[in-house]
Amino acid sequence: MPKHIKRLLMILALLALAFIGGKWLFTPASFWAYGHYRAASVGEIASAAPTYRDPASYSAAYPQVYATWSANIHKVVKCQDCHLAPPDPQVAAGALPMPGDSLKLCPICHARIVGRPSSMPQIDVASHAQGKQCTSCHNPHSPLFAPDGKPIAVAGAATADTAAGQTLSARCAGCHGPKGVSLVPTFPNLACQKDTYLVAALSAYQTGARSNPVMGGVAKSLRKSDVLNVAGYFASLPCAK
Repeated sequence: MPKHIKRLLMILALLALAFIGGKWLFTPASFWAYGHYRAASVGEIASAAPTYRDPASYSAAYPQVYATWSANIHKVVKCQDCHLAPPDPQVAAGALPMPGDSLKLCPICHARIVGRPSSMPQIDVASHAQGKQCTSCHNPHSPLFAPDGKPIAVAGAATADTAAGQTLSARCAGCHGPKGVSLVPTFPNLACQKDTYLVAALSAYQTGARSNPVMGGVAKSLRKSDVLNVAGYFASLPCAK
């Protein structure tokens, strides 16, 4: 056999021995116990500390934003639904990045879709937004209010005259308080209540679907526009602490 062939075979044999020895030396003992992975990795993954932060963990870094978010309708939407979570769980809460394009983000929940519950405010994105960012009109942490704090109407709903509603609210003040916060434990607060709920409740008292001699008398004295206006006024008030 020629010398160069012998040398080539010796080199191949040495490489094979190196491969077999490396595999024996570096392969973890638990590898292939249950399949093509380390059996010990299951326990390691299970023992890892979660990297998810709940909204309360950001309250110290963003006290005003947290207070606004937690007192309003978007409190069911968690921080990581819109903000990407920090890549390192040890990063301070202040490192929470800003969300991306709100005109693409908000329609995930609010674009009009057949079969989506009517209780979810829905819009035709093109005609409603007209190319503007959602956050130019809505406070993202309290979307029923504008960034400057003024109340805005729910998408697709008739616009309420809150000034007229404030005048009408005098009829409610005796039981529900002048600012919609009742001092009587058995009477509900109306401040910050959803306007759609208040409209439905007053309409039910008007038709007799809900029966109460006091509420029935008050509700039947209101026109349809009055119901919308007073509901809009109470919905615009800050939530009771």
